[in-house]
Amino acid sequence: MVILTEAEKNEMCKIVAEHLPKLRQLLNLTQAELGYLCGFSRIRVSQIETGKAQMSWSQLTSVMFVCELNLSAKEYIYANNILGTRFLQFIQRKDENIPPDINVTVRREIVNRTFDI
Repeated sequence: MVILTEAEKNEMCKIVAEHLPKLRQLLNLTQAELGYLCGFSRIRVSQIETGKAQMSWSQLTSVMFVCELNLSAKEYIYANNILGTRFLQFIQRKDENIPPDINVTVRREIVNRTFDI
């Protein structure tokens, strides 16, 4: 099974934090609403989005759970390969040589779509 190092987890948290405003836009949520759904405060969401605080691993997994239940956010994550194969293998408890199961088809218009923040 894939085991992620702390460095890999920290890098994934950094990547998701960079995309958080776009993900929130796709989810049509305010910072307060996202924080409520994920179990942390609006202030924490703001700090993560502005780079004043680092996203924790548990916060990343909470955000990913919310995103997985929204088609547009899910497509954006897959189309932009935000977390990559190792994250999926880790979550799905796969060996490195076994490709992860991907259960989303990305619509062509999402692949090249830009989002205003």
